[in-house]
Amino acid sequence: MQEVLNRSYKGLMNVIDSFANSSASMQYSPSANKKNVEESNYIYAEDNYMDAVLNNPVTSITLRTIANRFYGKQIEEIIQNCSRLSKDNYPKLWESYRYCCSVLNIEKIPILYITSRLKGINALSVEMNKEQIILLSLSAVVMLGEAELHFLLGHELGHIQQGHLIAHTVQGLLEDLNKRAELLGPIITDIVDVPLNRWYRTSEFTADRAGYLCCQDMNAIISLFQRLGLSTSVSSISYLGELSSAHPLSCTRLERLKEYKLKSNI
Repeated sequence: MQEVLNRSYKGLMNVIDSFANSSASMQYSPSANKKNVEESNYIYAEDNYMDAVLNNPVTSITLRTIANRFYGKQIEEIIQNCSRLSKDNYPKLWESYRYCCSVLNIEKIPILYITSRLKGINALSVEMNKEQIILLSLSAVVMLGEAELHFLLGHELGHIQQGHLIAHTVQGLLEDLNKRAELLGPIITDIVDVPLNRWYRTSEFTADRAGYLCCQDMNAIISLFQRLGLSTSVSSISYLGELSSAHPLSCTRLERLKEYKLKSNI
């Protein structure tokens, strides 16, 4: 365990060094799936400052190495017991998925797997070895209506289109290291975790907008949140706790979506 933590610490320190020392080469370089993102116009206003960091070559390679090392085997094991989506095995879901990709102008369609390893209504987008993948729970396929499913798929596609995946994977690793290392935890929190959490929250708002564009039904989104057990009302104390969390409150997500709906007139 100590060896793993030492390797993680060294990798994270290299990431931090690149944050501090590579500003001269931090120029935005859109990914293949960002070709038409301006036309969609759904990026949340605060969702851009991390792009320069994540597109820095040294930082990007380091984050991918960490992600592949710690999560690659887990993802491979899940995929081995999944069904890869095709027009033959899930024709209705196939059409829904293609529709969502079309709405978001995504030309290189990510692989989608249906799995019973994800419990309940759930979906997860990951990038392993430069391959973009969506994992969708079997329960989501069986239980959700078309509009709800469109939001869920659009949300994950939004994460992929905006290049969120590696940062999300490493954020999960940071959470794990925070729990395991008494010394490393405070360092991560002070230097990396706080700004990354803020970026993570705004990335969820962006992905929610992508989901809304795919379903365009606020009632369906509220219904999905309720199915997931997410509260649509909250106390002021909870709002304070949200500031230090990587996950925005569901009521905040709905508020941001309603604002976007009025602004975009969609």
